[in-house]
Amino acid sequence: MTTHPQWKRAIVRLPAQLDRIDRSGGEDRICEGIFAVWKSLACAPSPIKHLYSNIPESDISATAAACDVNFPNFGLAFDGSEGDADLVRKLGGCLRALENEFVAEHLGAHGWRSDPNDWKVGGGAAHFIPMGRLGWRPPKDPAGDRRPFDQRGLLRVRIIPTIVDGATVRLERPDHLLSPDAANFGAVLFPGAKFDSKETTSTFFIEAVELPKGRQIIATACEGAHQQCCRAVVFPELTIDHGSRDFIQQQLRKKPWAKGALPPSPHFVVAGSWHQFEGSHRYNVATVFDGHGVQLFTQRKRLVYKDPEGRAEDIQPGNEFVILILGDALYGFGICLDLCNRCYDTPYGELDVDFVVVPSCGDAKTMTSHMDAAKDLNFRRKTRTFVVQQAYPAISRAAGFVLAPDGKPGEVPVNKLKVAKSWSTFSA
Repeated sequence: MTTHPQWKRAIVRLPAQLDRIDRSGGEDRICEGIFAVWKSLACAPSPIKHLYSNIPESDISATAAACDVNFPNFGLAFDGSEGDADLVRKLGGCLRALENEFVAEHLGAHGWRSDPNDWKVGGGAAHFIPMGRLGWRPPKDPAGDRRPFDQRGLLRVRIIPTIVDGATVRLERPDHLLSPDAANFGAVLFPGAKFDSKETTSTFFIEAVELPKGRQIIATACEGAHQQCCRAVVFPELTIDHGSRDFIQQQLRKKPWAKGALPPSPHFVVAGSWHQFEGSHRYNVATVFDGHGVQLFTQRKRLVYKDPEGRAEDIQPGNEFVILILGDALYGFGICLDLCNRCYDTPYGELDVDFVVVPSCGDAKTMTSHMDAAKDLNFRRKTRTFVVQQAYPAISRAAGFVLAPDGKPGEVPVNKLKVAKSWSTFSA
């Protein structure tokens, strides 16, 4: 951890560091400059970083206007008399000036690189994603905009470390997916689901699941996702075995209900998860399709669940986060405990995504933990969380719980989140 004096000494050296960035690098020079200045605030001790929330956006913009990024040090200079608030203001203004330059010069007529594997800065330390926050969020009055650094430091760009919580962050950007106008999210649950668990004294895994009317529910959900113009559809954790996964894919590909012109297909469908072997190891794997049944990627559960008897989920932990880049939003993914483990700070705050999407399986306490984690994410990043949780053990008059991605986690008691319907939609 950096101490206050260490941070201040590093900041005094920052203009010279910026001066050493290769000026022949074109857009790379601007990106590396943005990363260096962003890092100086993102990694600052919290009392210093907190000062950013005392500076209105109008002051940041005024400082940016006076900053000439054509200088070798991008116009960042200190005279030695600055207090902490002055340093933060100058850093924030320089960062905004660099961001404005990048947007004007490299996101306008010139476009941007198509391969997300090329979106790297800091020698591969971070992803540089040219996407601002959600377009449907209303603009704020600059004079009154005092959002913290994590929500306002960059407005048109995201910087996300390539390693978060020891896991690799991988970007997926399917060029063929467009944004439907609607902001609906679909949740699928299975009333009467019965799990067949294979157990030892120390481990367990799910080897089969019985879903009464399962195929009918899947078909209804796939049709509803199209008819109701859903962005995303999520099936719950450990309910989608290989047969059900193949049936979901078939329904999305063939669209047997369709007559005439097709309604828009969903962005993506999280086909629950299942305990399955990949190579010689078993994982808890969520498969993500696009709305036409094309597999986009898989997400492995990272945290191993332990049941009330002390038996551990018999899986290997996953070692990556996948971020899905779509037309107007970034989506992160997890499986149950990945989000709701309250023993640690949730790593999803480091991902700076618009939505975290989570298939889950558990009881009311599990959902309460999801809601607490969602409140943390909403408070820090204004990230919205969508959790679809099959009830286990089974509960009366409901198939499970759904935390809607409406940006208001925790306002509704957990028992009110019980959902009896097998297919439901929620608006963001």
